[in-house]
Amino acid sequence: MRVKIESTGGFAGREMMVAKYDTDDLPKDQAERIEEAVRTLADADASGEPGEIGADLPSYRVTIGDPDGDPKVFEVCGEPDADVNAPLTRLLQGPVEPEERPEDEAAGGAAGGEESARRNAPPSPSGL
Repeated sequence: MRVKIESTGGFAGREMMVAKYDTDDLPKDQAERIEEAVRTLADADASGEPGEIGADLPSYRVTIGDPDGDPKVFEVCGEPDADVNAPLTRLLQGPVEPEERPEDEAAGGAAGGEESARRNAPPSPSGL
């Protein structure tokens, strides 16, 4: 199964490929992770669950190619879910399970947590 994920929409309206997988090229456990996310996405699509609505919201086009049939395309509107088990989140994370954060950083007290957040934060657009 081939999976391609494109980011579309948003304020700028740009389209960009953000991930591409072929489960035939992955180890079995990684392929199963991607296939399970695709099944969950297909089930949500079949149930008609509404997505977020808004012209400036980002969205993702997930195209599933299978040698046995026509490609299937799913549109997912809105930001990826904070739930790491949400299908779009799993597809965007990729076939490898995300690593758990060490307990000392997760608990990290006020100073440790602030310092860690500052170190891991993206640079400011203003450069400050």
